[in-house]
Amino acid sequence: MISWHFLSIRAPSPIWERGLGVRFRKRDRSFEGLALALQRVVGYVRAMSSPTSKPAPPRRVWDDERIVTPDEATWERMSPEERDAFEARVLAVLDEYREAMAEGVRQFRAKTGAAADLDGHFRRSGRSVFLACELTVLYPGEPAIVPDVLAVMDCDPNLDLDSWKVLDQGRGIDLVLEVRNRGKKHKDLLENVRDYARLRIPEYFSYDCRTTVLRGWRLVAPGATSYQPIVPQGGYFASGVLGLELAVFGARLRFFASKALIPTADELLARVRAMADQSQQAAIEASEDAARSRASLAGALLRMCERRGLTLSNAQRTAVREETDGERLGRWLDHCLDARSVDDVFSDV
Repeated sequence: MISWHFLSIRAPSPIWERGLGVRFRKRDRSFEGLALALQRVVGYVRAMSSPTSKPAPPRRVWDDERIVTPDEATWERMSPEERDAFEARVLAVLDEYREAMAEGVRQFRAKTGAAADLDGHFRRSGRSVFLACELTVLYPGEPAIVPDVLAVMDCDPNLDLDSWKVLDQGRGIDLVLEVRNRGKKHKDLLENVRDYARLRIPEYFSYDCRTTVLRGWRLVAPGATSYQPIVPQGGYFASGVLGLELAVFGARLRFFASKALIPTADELLARVRAMADQSQQAAIEASEDAARSRASLAGALLRMCERRGLTLSNAQRTAVREETDGERLGRWLDHCLDARSVDDVFSDV
């Protein structure tokens, strides 16, 4: 028979009792109570001695293997249905990440405004340029990218696409513009510079809409896979792809053609309205001038008739004053110079 004397333990201090959640009693001599107490002691000691664990940093969307496009050989073996299914899976994954990403009004206006300015300019100039905001781009063997604004030169501007599949389109994109608001600077200024150059995207611009700082990079040689910074000239960043200059003007990203500001849609509308107002005002002024001219001719005719002794009836006087044809008033005045009677004055009536 086992003696309980050897299994008895000293009751811990009140602090330990509270920490362990166990209260020892002198009369508690059961194996079950002792095992529970020892189990909690071990757990408490381990918890106190182990370092505080830190949550793992969030994974970047571009590190998600689900959005990596198959290589060219695999893509060629895929059926159209399989390609569409892959595209749908990628878009679904990206939507998962978008739900956790906030976009400010400032960023939204900057990127959509830039795309609208470029689209309007190229359509007015007759050049076909495809422009899109946040369109998924699939390069073979690479994670999908979703630029804020992208441009593809000499391409149908009216394409209706869910994504730009490089292998299906037969070409990559020509330019990327990223608009940064509160995102990580490291992504736009380091990761994108590295990744977009590796994808051989000819030009990349980054615009911080909070600080209004604009930066640009380009590939300087065919086949190059690293960017060189674009050095601004007088505040203008020349884009060889667009054939335009980019600059911050009025705390907003704007585009220029040979340093001439490319107007926004609102500015063009304001110009049209101003021209319409000017035309209307000119028409009003012309009408007023014509009325004054007719009144002057009518007055001259009435005075000439009076001096010539040609007495007009009240009806004839009213007809002269209300005549709206200036040429006819001029003819009547000419007739009055040698008219022998009132009828001679109005001989063409």
